[in-house]
Amino acid sequence: MIQIVAEIGCNHNGNKELALRLVKSASESGANAVKFQTFISHDLVSKSAPKAEYQKKDDVQESQLEMLKKLELDPEDYIEIKKYADSLGIEIFSTAFDLASIDFLKNIGQRIWKIPSGEITNLPYLEKIRDIKCQDKEIILSTGMSTVKEIQFAINILKKSPSTSFTILHCNTQYPTKPEDMNLKAMNVLKKLAPGWKIGLSDHSEGIVASLVAVGIGTEFIEKHFTLDKKMKGPDHQASITPEELKKLCQKVREAEKMLGNEEKKVTDSEKKNIFIVRKSIVAKKQISKGERFTEDNITCKRPGNGISPIHWYKVLGKEAERDFVTDELISCKGVMWEDE
Repeated sequence: MIQIVAEIGCNHNGNKELALRLVKSASESGANAVKFQTFISHDLVSKSAPKAEYQKKDDVQESQLEMLKKLELDPEDYIEIKKYADSLGIEIFSTAFDLASIDFLKNIGQRIWKIPSGEITNLPYLEKIRDIKCQDKEIILSTGMSTVKEIQFAINILKKSPSTSFTILHCNTQYPTKPEDMNLKAMNVLKKLAPGWKIGLSDHSEGIVASLVAVGIGTEFIEKHFTLDKKMKGPDHQASITPEELKKLCQKVREAEKMLGNEEKKVTDSEKKNIFIVRKSIVAKKQISKGERFTEDNITCKRPGNGISPIHWYKVLGKEAERDFVTDELISCKGVMWEDE
């Protein structure tokens, strides 16, 4: 089953109560998991670090450090949120953006480790994630802004983590990502770079179309930013989906999974009844007398498909009629069986 993750990220705006509401809504919408972002602001960015263009819409003068301080979630609050998610039966994990946050999440029993695109070249970070020992460990690598060489570098480090399930995500880090920048076919490149890894999509585009297209490409994991209100203050709300959209995404992904089926080509039980209706049989085009030979002038093919199949057209041509036939009557021919025989 495709895993659908509601990326709450920092859309809680540093507010525990809002975070709890987001978890509840994501669970009710059908998501398999919720994901947060855990960081210590002053360990993540320097005082001079600028904001991305999409982050400037709320406050142009504010530094990235000042913005992140407002979005930082208290560790004790996250522990309470985790307990609440556990009580709802929805998986919860968080992306660590600094080494101390990795230790915090490890100490509270996290098993899923999502590496964000910005850390794909951070060797100490990658090695620390690689060396974590925990039950049912999963590593998810996001590849936004990355070259093939950089992706291969990270894969080579992470794949040494023993007894671990791996997922690699296609991603564009622009919020929101324009359709022409999604480049979903690049997922096929990731499949070749990471054989044996699950393939997924971290979808920063508007709406749910890209995620649904990714299902057809073979994604096993979809991550989508999630908010209660796109008009809230904060850098990621505008590029997030609402509870109504998340519910629709979950429903449509499940429908798409059913449509994909398996790689066996066969006649389904539901369509067998249509064979009789829409296929054709060899019939008399006009009255045919016994002993007359079947020719293209006196036989033809018409519905329904309950007689000799046109597959056997050349076996029938030239044979002698064993009896008289009237117009539209099913042709019978010695030595030629009906299709279902």
